[in-house]
Amino acid sequence: MGNLPQTNDNIPSGISSSNMVVAIPFDLPAGDNYSLGNVILPLGDYETGDIPLVQIRNDVGGSNPGSTVLANFTNPTPQGAGNFNYTFTPTSPFTFAASTKYWLYVTTTNGAFSWRVNEPSITPTGIATLSPMPVVSGTGETGLQRFSTNGGSTFTSGSMAPNFQINTADIPPSVATPEPGAIAALSLFGLGLLGVKGRRNEG
Repeated sequence: MGNLPQTNDNIPSGISSSNMVVAIPFDLPAGDNYSLGNVILPLGDYETGDIPLVQIRNDVGGSNPGSTVLANFTNPTPQGAGNFNYTFTPTSPFTFAASTKYWLYVTTTNGAFSWRVNEPSITPTGIATLSPMPVVSGTGETGLQRFSTNGGSTFTSGSMAPNFQINTADIPPSVATPEPGAIAALSLFGLGLLGVKGRRNEG
């Protein structure tokens, strides 16, 4: 799921301190579960000493991300001034459950950088969908993100979704276990039971 590649990312969503948080909610469809591959974020001015904090968080209902961290990421090497796409890899395996809402949560523990935004915004596409958001105050527009200026104590809706890509791999339902008699019959012909490798999907 995501809205990369960006085409006109000339709007910065500034993350200048740990008080600044940007969170994007998304819903997994019914059906298969998906394993988390990586997250790609286009960042500007990500320099040595800056320490982004990228997480997948739970949802507790309502309009804001939960406090439970479900996945953390290893930060890529910064490239300094300019805008670049950075790949964040999970520190441990994580599985997205079908029919479940999650949050992509981004802040910093040190330094500052910008999370790039298209103008006009590009609606993310893929297996997941953006969750319905509160209307942006004073505009009548449906929000595409939630942002905080007090470390996540309170959030406000933003009308533009920063650019991102969440890559996953499909985990199909388990193959039914054959009856004992069938296994014995297969053994007569020297056949083994093979695992099924899931089809890979991106976004």
